[in-house]
Amino acid sequence: MTQLFMEPVQKFVTSAGRCIYTFPVLAFPSLVANIYVISDGGRVILVDCGSGMEQSNKDLLAGFTAIQETFGDPIGLADVDVIVITHGHMDHFGGLPFIRQHTGAPIGVHPLDRRVLSHYEERVVVAARQLETFLQRAGVSAESREAIMAMYLYAKGVYRSTPVQFSLEEEQAELVGVQPHHVPGHCPGQVCLQVDDILLTADHVLSRTTPHQAPESITNHMGLAHYLDSLARIERLEGVRLCLGGHEEPMADLPGRIQAIRQVHDSRLNRVLDICREPTSTADISRQLFGEVHSYHILLALEEAGAHVEYLYQRGELVAANLEEIEQEPNPVIRYQRV
Repeated sequence: MTQLFMEPVQKFVTSAGRCIYTFPVLAFPSLVANIYVISDGGRVILVDCGSGMEQSNKDLLAGFTAIQETFGDPIGLADVDVIVITHGHMDHFGGLPFIRQHTGAPIGVHPLDRRVLSHYEERVVVAARQLETFLQRAGVSAESREAIMAMYLYAKGVYRSTPVQFSLEEEQAELVGVQPHHVPGHCPGQVCLQVDDILLTADHVLSRTTPHQAPESITNHMGLAHYLDSLARIERLEGVRLCLGGHEEPMADLPGRIQAIRQVHDSRLNRVLDICREPTSTADISRQLFGEVHSYHILLALEEAGAHVEYLYQRGELVAANLEEIEQEPNPVIRYQRV
């Protein structure tokens, strides 16, 4: 089915005796995402649903079959009572139109990501325009911008707007059956879900990857400042025995993993400051941070560099060095210099 290694279905039991089943789906050709099914013997909660691509949908159905065959729990999509989307990225919510063919269960997402699901076409147009502006100010050439935008918009037509029935907010824990913790940064409305002593960390904390960051200048409530604040908040949670991410493997040491992620960002921030001893564009900073990258990773590198530049600029550690150019041109390349 795929060259990627994909774990079989797994089962975890919380301190209160609730079962959390997890299985992988191939969201995109090089990206495996984790699906979670929470069951207490009565209510069934589906957490995330893959990308909506053909293989992802097949894997979603196969995961429910594996729960039945491996653990003898007769749960299918039609038995889902509530659907929770951890955040508004396609690999986590794109399968909703497919899900709707099997269940009418209410869908919940944090208010800051609600319109991504329910008014998706509008969101794509607005986000694309903001991204294009960022790329121009970063110093990306017109030819490269065109190629990057084509990659960004690829597969965006797979999803169609799907109504959301409720807003996933922290005071609604009793209604939803799990405790949401709002953790903006990687995505504006991202939530971690606490299920007794197990924390579903979505893409906020992952076992191997440092979650991707993009500047808040593209989308409000993203950016490195929000992300680091959210890390500190999750670090303070008590009674968390095990963490399960939206990708990759389970994590037993949440504080240790958070510290490792912080160290990566500290290193990148210091590297940006070193690069900016002379006036430098975000595109040049990206190349020096990440070297030669290809395909969609070009955009990811630019956004990651932009998030770190923005963080330092907000704190007065970088300044815009080409003020005359900025004053005279409508959408100039900004060159940053260390103070």
